[in-house]
Amino acid sequence: MGIFDSLHVGYSGLSTSQSGINTTSHNISNANTEGYSRQRISQKVNPALHDIPGDVGNGTHVETITRIHDEFVYNRLKSASAKLEYNEFSKDTLQEITNYLPDLQDNGIANDLKTFFNDWSNVAQYPGDSAQKILLAQSSDNLAQSIQNTKNRLEKTQERLNDNFIASVDEVNKIAEEIANVNKDINRVESTYQSNANDLRDHRDELEIRLSKLIDATVFKGKIHTDNSVDRSLTDQGKDYNINIAGYNIVDGATFHPLRADDGVSATRINSLYFIDQNGQKSDITSKIRSGKIGAIISLRGDGVDAEGKATHSKLQNYIDNLDSFAKGMIQGVNSIYAQSPQKELDSHAFASTGNDDKRVLSLDDIKEGSFDVLVYNSAGEVVAKRAININSTTTMNDGTDDSLIGQLNKKSDDNGDNDGTNDLDDLFTASYYTDSSDPAHVVSSISIKPRVEGYTIAIQDNGTNFAGALGMHEFFQGNSASDIGLESQYKSDPSKIQAYQSPIDGNNEVASQIVTLQYASLDFDTANGGTTSNTIEGFYRGTTAQIASDAGAATSNYEAAKVLHNTVDEQMKSVSGVDMDEELVNLMKYQTAYQASAKVITAIDQMVDTLLGMK
Repeated sequence: MGIFDSLHVGYSGLSTSQSGINTTSHNISNANTEGYSRQRISQKVNPALHDIPGDVGNGTHVETITRIHDEFVYNRLKSASAKLEYNEFSKDTLQEITNYLPDLQDNGIANDLKTFFNDWSNVAQYPGDSAQKILLAQSSDNLAQSIQNTKNRLEKTQERLNDNFIASVDEVNKIAEEIANVNKDINRVESTYQSNANDLRDHRDELEIRLSKLIDATVFKGKIHTDNSVDRSLTDQGKDYNINIAGYNIVDGATFHPLRADDGVSATRINSLYFIDQNGQKSDITSKIRSGKIGAIISLRGDGVDAEGKATHSKLQNYIDNLDSFAKGMIQGVNSIYAQSPQKELDSHAFASTGNDDKRVLSLDDIKEGSFDVLVYNSAGEVVAKRAININSTTTMNDGTDDSLIGQLNKKSDDNGDNDGTNDLDDLFTASYYTDSSDPAHVVSSISIKPRVEGYTIAIQDNGTNFAGALGMHEFFQGNSASDIGLESQYKSDPSKIQAYQSPIDGNNEVASQIVTLQYASLDFDTANGGTTSNTIEGFYRGTTAQIASDAGAATSNYEAAKVLHNTVDEQMKSVSGVDMDEELVNLMKYQTAYQASAKVITAIDQMVDTLLGMK
């Protein structure tokens, strides 16, 4: 081994120490960089020169520069990040929704409902006082507006969630495409033997974390490679890579396949998520997404629409449906009682129809088997005619027989049993069934009962069929849901027309009194599974708000648990890959000392060369 070989040995130590200083400096510079993994050099002995009397050392070299990374801990961090994002988004959204139904002492639908019944109570005490009716009209309108505004806010939230869904899908595509490009760079850099694209891999890991926060994506990276040359490092080999979402690969190595959010359904603004393969075949994967921000959006907003255009598997839609059920139950309950107050004529609202006269009455929503009484009053407030109308499974609207609804109303009958053919229901009023089929897609029908003789009024007293309430034969509230509930227009313009009486005589307050007691009655409300449940008006509303509060509370608890888990795994990941400044300073001094020692070796060899050259 010659003197110049010794110079090379000294230089190898100098170069290796320089690489160590550079790597340590890189770690210190990125100590606060999110997602950065500390790096270490793997230093190896150069092959020795085999000579007599023994091997002669040939210096050292840097074999690899490796990031300290544990793929198993990292996968737990991705899973924890996805759960945390899901629960945090759910918590924030549900807490916002609870603000739509505050129900404080002086605010909210529950307070408006209390005021509404209190004002009816005042009208019952003073049935002829116009001032009390004005207050009742105001409180009724306030209640209706509160219900409408609450539903409008819920629907706006559903629309906003859908907009967020579309934006999040776009973000997923951007991240996935960037990962594919990073894979291309990693493959290029690592095509050289023992070359590690450490910073590129950190960048890809950071992108994977961002992706996991949006959607439950599964990443396959091939076999796990263990590098025991520096601390501990468990990483993939970098040759195989794909990202799978709901069974479909959106990234294959350096190839990217985008997801698509369709145009949605205009009525509810519900977009679906699709994977489109190379042949253009669309696969709906919306219902398969269960994690990340998009999973939370789908859980809240819904994963599709049903035949009625409503969101399916949606917490938010359940709240909206419950609010509709609450409004409809209250509307029909009040109107069913209010129909006992006689009018000059009765007209139902338009209802969906097949256009056939033989349509079954029980096929209409909310009408039940049983009977109701039709009462006719004279100008003195006396009942002059009363007829019971029966509804059963065979009762049609108007098939031409006396058993149909219209047939029972119009048939010749001695209602009073006085053998007088001029003072019965059919003599004083006539019923008609109308169908409007001008729009084949929306055929509607209505029922009308109009006078034959002036000076008489008519009313309906229900015995369990809900006929008058369901069809709005005499409405105090108009509409049939939280969207269109409102005080009947004539009472808005002239509250004095509000009727508190059952018999049209001064001082009668029977209708007002029955509406007051309605707040304690058990009514039937629609449920999300298509059935019904019995409850009071306030009880059903309280149940709806309690469910929202319970969901919000559960989301908060889940978020707190997910946050603790995430912080624990994050600390574990930092303990593996994070930069320890004290450790790096020690390494810096170590490499600095080695560098100085190598420099002294080179200086000594340089002096030896000078001595050797001076010998001539």
